[in-house]
Amino acid sequence: MNVKQIDLLNIGLIVLAGILAYFFPLELFIFAFAILGPLHYLTEINWLDKESYYVSWKKNIWLTVGILVSLVLVLPKLYFSLGGVADSITGELLLLLNRWSNTLILFTLVAAAIATFIKSYFIRIPLLLFALIAAANWNGSEGYSTFLGLYIPTVIHVYIFTLLFMLFGAKKNKSMFGYTAVGVALLIPVLITVVPVSPGFYHFSDSMKQIYTENRFHVMSASLSKSLGLSDGKTFFFYENMELRFMMFISFIYLYHYLNWFSKTTTIKWHKNLTTKRTIVIVVLWIVMLSLFYYDFKTGLLLALFFSFLHVILELPLNMISIKGILGNRS
Repeated sequence: MNVKQIDLLNIGLIVLAGILAYFFPLELFIFAFAILGPLHYLTEINWLDKESYYVSWKKNIWLTVGILVSLVLVLPKLYFSLGGVADSITGELLLLLNRWSNTLILFTLVAAAIATFIKSYFIRIPLLLFALIAAANWNGSEGYSTFLGLYIPTVIHVYIFTLLFMLFGAKKNKSMFGYTAVGVALLIPVLITVVPVSPGFYHFSDSMKQIYTENRFHVMSASLSKSLGLSDGKTFFFYENMELRFMMFISFIYLYHYLNWFSKTTTIKWHKNLTTKRTIVIVVLWIVMLSLFYYDFKTGLLLALFFSFLHVILELPLNMISIKGILGNRS
């Protein structure tokens, strides 16, 4: 497929994701996250590894940073989900790590930005130290925690960075249909805010609602609502008009994020980096995660979260390169 055909396909996928999100605002997100998500994480990590994570230094350095930060983000959740107690040495250590986890996310974000935009090491190091000092000062504040701990790995990665990657591609290819795809992806959330929604039209099963709330997926909707000044962020009701629209938005951005990746096989050719050995590893890990999701959703989520965080962090240098390319200052 050529660039025009890929862009037209993406426009169709955006519209499809929007329609499905309207009719299945709850179920679609769980389906996309549990089935498409793990396969996306694994295949993108493999592709990024073959591309040396788009960093100028040894790729194993960035991979190690990604693994360590992802472990810090996931281990406290794993420990306490297995019944670990807070008033133990292990519990206290993991709680301490958890309190500083947002600083680690900021560190990787700033490190990727500095490595992309700043060439001089004499400037890079002071900027990084300044960022860490600022992070220590902001640590614990609500806005800081929400932005880094919630929005960076979710809405910003899934939607904003995807839009930037699309815009960079449209600019690089001088594609009118590429720009159109970006416009349509921006239009769908606007339509979600105005399209008629009848709460009586929807009926979510108790099991789906339980998965959504027990795994705290509803926090994204509640937090977005609070950030926009629409609620206090403390309550969530599945059949309220506003909550339905937020669920539609989240389902839309997640489904399209995954579909966009799988539609890119003929443009960035990530599938050509799949050796037989790596394909077997990816398929086995994917099946393991699917099985865990089926057996116990929370257990599957913990394993999926590790790879989710890992792919978010490993992709940050590419996100910065996209921004640099859009600004017209390409490498």
